[in-house]
Amino acid sequence: MTKKIDFERIFKTMNQYVKKFFKILPNVAVPLLIMVFIQNYFGTNNNIIGIVLIFVCMLKVNQLKSLKTYMQMSFMMVMIAIFASLASLNLYTSIIFNLPFPFIIIYLTTSKQKESNYFIYGYEYIMFQSYPIGLSEIPLRIIAIVVALALGYIYMKIYNRKEKIDENIVSDFDLVVYNIKHIKNELNFKVPRIRFAVRTAFILWVTCVFMDFITDRTIRSYWLPLITYSCLEIDNQKQKSKLLSQIGGATIGIGIFILIFHWIPTNALLVFMAIAFTALFSVNNQYLKKAIGTILGMSFVLPTLGETGAILLRYFYVLAAIAIIALFEYLRKVVRKIEHQIMS
Repeated sequence: MTKKIDFERIFKTMNQYVKKFFKILPNVAVPLLIMVFIQNYFGTNNNIIGIVLIFVCMLKVNQLKSLKTYMQMSFMMVMIAIFASLASLNLYTSIIFNLPFPFIIIYLTTSKQKESNYFIYGYEYIMFQSYPIGLSEIPLRIIAIVVALALGYIYMKIYNRKEKIDENIVSDFDLVVYNIKHIKNELNFKVPRIRFAVRTAFILWVTCVFMDFITDRTIRSYWLPLITYSCLEIDNQKQKSKLLSQIGGATIGIGIFILIFHWIPTNALLVFMAIAFTALFSVNNQYLKKAIGTILGMSFVLPTLGETGAILLRYFYVLAAIAIIALFEYLRKVVRKIEHQIMS
């Protein structure tokens, strides 16, 4: 007997998605407009704060209990941007900074209850390296970030004035202070998040230094550390799932990219980015998220690389990221096996 299609359920699901999409859209559109403002007044090398601000609007708004809390978070983001800028000065600063600071970021911004809290800060650290500046330009970058975050705060206070703020959530700054105070007790390789912080820091160090060594510092050269970073998880099963969705999502995303980009004029890319980022935060399916992320990544480099170049480079970096993670997982298992043999 043929199973009937539940059109009512499909319509209800689509209706919920559309409502969610339009609720999220301002949280994406406003940061993108702020990005354009920053680009016009502070230069292209500083406009990436607009993309970071999208993640702030989506992931942190219910934790910003007060202006003080927001200023504390802003201070953390400015400091991360400074160290990212220092790391991007040349190959030597990349070697020096890109091992300790990813570890520091992950350790200080996570806890057992907030294992994935580090993501936005590590993402910011990598993204600012993809837009390198000179030492003398760092003060201007600081001003650009402060201005962007100030505009973001005004928007979020207006948009979320009726939203209920969770007063029980520990702010990220308080979490950093707590982790600093308890560093002696927490800094133990038996703690899963410490092992994860070390592993992630080392992988990012290898990928960032490698890309700095063989290429110029551009957003496309930082696809490798970004893709690798987005696939890493504390839990091994979640990580395997992310790796599979990265391959499938990249394939789907490239297919969609080929179909739609013939019809999108270059001057409409900002509108496309707003729709794509909104869709990214509207869907729950990991394959669709990775597909949308793939399309967004390629849209950044389309004007300089062209369609074929963007497709080939993206898929190469996806495969390279998966190979690097697989290699480190294999080495980790070998080390554990040796440790077990020594202990026994």
